[in-house]
Amino acid sequence: MQERAPTAPTDDRPPPKARLGLRTVTFEHLFEEEYRAMVRLATLLLGRHDEAEDAVQDAFARVELRWDRLDHPGGYLRRCVVNRAHDTLRRRSRDQRLVRQVGKPVSAELGADELSDALARLSPKKRTAVVLRFYAGLNEREIAEAMGIRPGTVKSTLHRALAQLREEIER
Repeated sequence: MQERAPTAPTDDRPPPKARLGLRTVTFEHLFEEEYRAMVRLATLLLGRHDEAEDAVQDAFARVELRWDRLDHPGGYLRRCVVNRAHDTLRRRSRDQRLVRQVGKPVSAELGADELSDALARLSPKKRTAVVLRFYAGLNEREIAEAMGIRPGTVKSTLHRALAQLREEIER
């Protein structure tokens, strides 16, 4: 078995492409098409626009690093955004626990929007399922893929999340 020598990039070489369904797209096209939707998704998951933009930028960087090996870059991008949002939420939760242990007050950043407040009180897993289903419009299979869980788990998670949201809003 002979190894291929790496080829030096040339200026006239077309940009790398990946398969997305039946069409071929470039990374730049994926960025243009998905950036705003991914920021919106991350903002709904995190509740803060600045952290959402950071999460999306990190996700696009991961996609670009693996671009030549991806069969479904859009799905991989969404998965990266969800994972980065979960990492941020875990870090935020850990930081809040540490602050409470020290005895400093934790500010509750609640706005006037009751639904946003109720979403913020959901666990990260439940919030992710609700946002992916009702804001991103994904079906159960796509949600399961994005979250790394089974479709049946998506159903039960959504059921519990909606029950909790109803209870929160009725209060």
